[in-house]
Amino acid sequence: MDQKKEVETIISRVSKREGVSLSKSRTMVHKYVCGGGCGWYQTRSKEAGFNRSDLTAEQKTIIEEVVREVMKDLSAEEANWRIHDVLCPGHPRPRPK
Repeated sequence: MDQKKEVETIISRVSKREGVSLSKSRTMVHKYVCGGGCGWYQTRSKEAGFNRSDLTAEQKTIIEEVVREVMKDLSAEEANWRIHDVLCPGHPRPRPK
């Protein structure tokens, strides 16, 4: 499965488990993997309503479980990097070593 399809699968599974729209699920997954280090996050995230700290512990656990199910052969850091690369390609972060 290619990287984009993996991310779409993750978003779809989180959507089903949380009972939310795909759009809401995409935002939740993005918040989960976002490191907050890009210029956009530091300068414009508040006005966009993109607050990484508003995910509940249960939501984080669900997303983590789904990511491990779909990207089981990757480290958590690599999986999060790949997901962020798909969801936020204009603001790539350094790839984990």
